[in-house]
Amino acid sequence: MRLAKRWAWACMLPFFMWTNECLANKARIYLDEEDELKVFTSLTAPSNIAGATNKLLFDALGNDSIEFVLSSYNRALREMQSKTRAICTINRIKTAEREASFLFSLPVNFYLSRRLYQHESARKLTNAVLNSNGEIRSLQTLFKVYSSKLIALSDNMSYGPFLDDQLKQVDSSNKVIRSGSEQYETIYRMFRLQRVDYLLGYPAEVFRHVKNDGARYRTYKIAGTPTIILGHVMCNKTPSSQALIKTINKAMRKIYKTEPFVAAHLNFLPPSEYTVTQSIIEKYRYKLDEKK
Repeated sequence: MRLAKRWAWACMLPFFMWTNECLANKARIYLDEEDELKVFTSLTAPSNIAGATNKLLFDALGNDSIEFVLSSYNRALREMQSKTRAICTINRIKTAEREASFLFSLPVNFYLSRRLYQHESARKLTNAVLNSNGEIRSLQTLFKVYSSKLIALSDNMSYGPFLDDQLKQVDSSNKVIRSGSEQYETIYRMFRLQRVDYLLGYPAEVFRHVKNDGARYRTYKIAGTPTIILGHVMCNKTPSSQALIKTINKAMRKIYKTEPFVAAHLNFLPPSEYTVTQSIIEKYRYKLDEKK
């Protein structure tokens, strides 16, 4: 009997070793929102641009090469110190500081740049902080005039190089910093409940929330802000990560040319933003084709 068990275990051992080796070779994609995990594992439909565009990518990659891990972004950054396996996060803005430490894919999603939101019930911003186009001159100017106002921000999140530079000049007394998982939802909830005065939000994300909660906000563009912000897959620097980025880029070049990719953006935008978004995607396609 013991001999039979040993024989059975000897037969099973190579299978377990092969399974563990396969798991170890999979790239880990760290997600900081449970809803994202549900979308990418087909338990629920996408509810925003990030979910819809990344699902197109992950469906193209298949489950054989990746596994999802739910965790905070800060933990993901710690894990990305690994030098052996590919560890990545999604929807990351490329900055010079990040490029020094991480690898980036081609853009997976195109977001109209963040704007500043305030509650409609609040007093309109004074002309002293606005230019002739009705745009906020700068965040520094805004908080010099409204020195007691608060804005909620996410820890370790880039708002793009342009806004990152401006936020560095804003006094810490005006900032409420939040860390942990589901930062987008936490920051928006703080703003909706008027625990802070301002929100730096993507039009697509605010549009999604307003459809659900019926809140009314006033919005301002910030002078000089780039029209679009690109979201990338960001990975640690390992040979397996380089191979994964190459595979992702190959998949994205095909996905860009599909109608579902355009729909993954337009489905979550107000009609007033359709034309500019379609134009930006088309220009990016053309730019990539020129480089071939």
